[in-house]
Amino acid sequence: MHYPILEEPKDYFKGVGQGQLPTPTNILLYSRTTRNTLQQAALQNRSHHRFVLAFNLETKGHVHVNNQVLPLAPGQALLILPYQFHHFSQLESSHLHWLFCTFELKAESFLEPLRNRVRETSGNIRDALGALLNEWQRNEQQAEQLQTALIGLLLALKKESRISDATLPPEPRDSLLRTINRLMSESRGRTVVVADLAKKLNLSESWLRTLFREAAGIPLGSYIQNYRLNRAMALLRTTDLSIADVAEEAGFGSPQAFCRIFKKETGETSRTYRKKQ
Repeated sequence: MHYPILEEPKDYFKGVGQGQLPTPTNILLYSRTTRNTLQQAALQNRSHHRFVLAFNLETKGHVHVNNQVLPLAPGQALLILPYQFHHFSQLESSHLHWLFCTFELKAESFLEPLRNRVRETSGNIRDALGALLNEWQRNEQQAEQLQTALIGLLLALKKESRISDATLPPEPRDSLLRTINRLMSESRGRTVVVADLAKKLNLSESWLRTLFREAAGIPLGSYIQNYRLNRAMALLRTTDLSIADVAEEAGFGSPQAFCRIFKKETGETSRTYRKKQ
């Protein structure tokens, strides 16, 4: 191999890479292969401080991120940032193959350019994903190698710019989940029940429950409660609001009801959860 002769540097004390790359920690990889496991797991996997990187390997679907609806086709990837409420719907088949990588990262701004951006998995991204999977499947996982492989994948995703604001598919205007999320967002600080949503949509409660179950794969009542808990968890971790104010902002009606439901659904008190940040 012929090695080139390099020029003298203009400054011997300034080079490439002034800032350190962030290091992802607590990395997990897993797959979802059925509609039920994907949607039910989303219901249980409530708001948290972790990043969720999704790769669609088979079966087109939609990802609801807060009030946005993002189509995700095979060969595409999406990064969901910490505390973003998300759910999956409109899956074209009950059998699918979606790959997930979740991790923690203190330097959140490093991945801010990927917020709500679907990415095509180019050759570089596929190679980086393959390297990450190889490290994950090794009999003896080495943290440093796994972290390095994930950093390589994240850098490849940042470089991918095929889909921009101008080329993203338009959001479906008749999406029931999108409408429900919008109504819930507009009702912050107020307790919302199924009857309230049915009235605003000019539907009977029973018919709304049926339509929602068909669209989301989970009961509407469970979805509403999960939405409130998602909001409350984010407020507990990212603000200094009192427990009473968190309960009100998330729409739980009273601090007592909030504390009771929070402990039942998460297994810990709201104060304990806040201290873990």
